[in-house]
Amino acid sequence: PPPPPSEQVLPDGTIKRVFNPYGSAAYNFITMGAYRGGLNTFAIIGIASKPLHVYAKPTYECAWFSLAGDKKKLSTTVGYKILPDWGYGHVYTVVIVNCTFPEPLNADNSGGKLVLFASTSGGGDASFNTTDRIEALTEQPRTLDTTLFSSKPKYDYLYCGSSLYGNLNPQRVREWIAYHVKFFGPKSHFVIHDAGGVHAQVLEVLKPWMDLGYVTLHDIRDQERFDGYYHNQFMVVNDCLHRYKFMAKWMFFFDVDEYIYVPPKSTIKSVLDSLSEYSQFTIEQMPMSSKLCLT
Repeated sequence: PPPPPSEQVLPDGTIKRVFNPYGSAAYNFITMGAYRGGLNTFAIIGIASKPLHVYAKPTYECAWFSLAGDKKKLSTTVGYKILPDWGYGHVYTVVIVNCTFPEPLNADNSGGKLVLFASTSGGGDASFNTTDRIEALTEQPRTLDTTLFSSKPKYDYLYCGSSLYGNLNPQRVREWIAYHVKFFGPKSHFVIHDAGGVHAQVLEVLKPWMDLGYVTLHDIRDQERFDGYYHNQFMVVNDCLHRYKFMAKWMFFFDVDEYIYVPPKSTIKSVLDSLSEYSQFTIEQMPMSSKLCLT
């Protein structure tokens, strides 16, 4: 790189001072994943500098490029940002960018690339604005399976776990997973995110369930580099939502110190059948009672 500029005296006698930055206080945007939501819509999951979103007006633009030799830009659209953990973020806050295009993309299955242009400021002095070009998603030719969006999901129930950290008790994890596999039944799946909590003894508990096809384990320890709320759990569960949303009829979000319970003479199926007209519901929390464990 060229040497940093130095202080100088301008022709009018003004002393021109310089400010030379080193390192990065916070990155503009850090991606975890990007996923299709349909034929023309995508979600890009990540975290971004919280001060940037508090004090500036960062903007996003999405573009789709052909994988053909000409690398032609086929379509662009404004990226709509969603801030799911606003008020909780630390140095970084979670940002979901929705890219919805006016027409289906890669309809001929020839391949393409989703590119996100993340600008640090949408207003003010444009000379201070920085735009990063992020290649968020690549679809190789003949790899897009559009039946995913309309076919019957593989699972009835899919669990998206929050970031696991700390010194987890393997026996408690053993009880939790055994209870919920029985509770949700054979067409269920559990996505576990390891932020440092899945040590050797916990892995020993989870491995039989992984071998049986009930558990998928994600190692997300690298996100510890970026200071966000609770090991960036809002980014993690949003990534799980968009990654697996077409694989399950219902998705669940709760922690491994919580147990789903339905009243006697009910099943999780009967409860959810009664809620079939809704797309989302919340579960009432109550303290654990010894009466729940008598049987």
